[in-house]
Amino acid sequence: MRQPWYPVEERYGLIFAYMGPAGKRPVLPAYECLETMDDGELVEADDSSIGGGGPAIIPCNWLQHFENVVDPYHVPVLHGSFSGPQFTNMMASIPEVRFEKSPRGVLVRSERKQDDGKVFYRVSEAALPTLRVVPNPRVAQFARVESIGWVLPIDDGSFRIYVAGRVKNSGDISRMRSKFNGKFWWDMTEQEHQQFPGDYEAQVGQGEVTIHSEEHFGQSDRGILMIRRMLSDQLDALAAGRDPIGVSFDAGAPPVEFEAGNYIREG
Repeated sequence: MRQPWYPVEERYGLIFAYMGPAGKRPVLPAYECLETMDDGELVEADDSSIGGGGPAIIPCNWLQHFENVVDPYHVPVLHGSFSGPQFTNMMASIPEVRFEKSPRGVLVRSERKQDDGKVFYRVSEAALPTLRVVPNPRVAQFARVESIGWVLPIDDGSFRIYVAGRVKNSGDISRMRSKFNGKFWWDMTEQEHQQFPGDYEAQVGQGEVTIHSEEHFGQSDRGILMIRRMLSDQLDALAAGRDPIGVSFDAGAPPVEFEAGNYIREG
């Protein structure tokens, strides 16, 4: 007698399960930003949906959050104008943006000119199928991205984000979470949620599953259209028996490198 099971593997303090065909099991990738450490750093994991702007389990479709990664224009609007700068003044201005396909998904390159003539250059990436590679929006330092998050669908109407990041001290990962009006999301009153809306309010406010037929896209939504098209293409590839992008069967492959980070450039 044999009990059916799925193989699991631990990495970065998280447990990953492979639930696909036994003969098509890919290599669990390693990520350079979590492998190459500065002096005194360690990797810490979190399961409370850092980056989701609300509780650990977020009651809307995961794609409503994942598309947010490739929507840089929402930052100066939602996080910069409704209730003042929620992150830092550097993030509050409207950026010049380029969207590009990467080997894994969609890259977002944002540039903001500074008063001293330099350029704040920020790169984020949505890597298929569910990886969010977003540098610290509070711009604690100008460097490569220090954490990545896996957006895990629970069902059609809820998801959770698991994060692994480089930190100096145990417990520091929780300090990556944003505060609004000096409070964590769960400590705010209903009135404060209305006065200081964030990603949670914007995404959950669309309903459990947003109605795509009622959308009206502009040039600023190009990243969203790109990621939707890429997801659709990968579903077609799977249906045809092909491997989706980002899959590797090479156990000797080097860690995946991301360009994502916050940087300063000369103007």
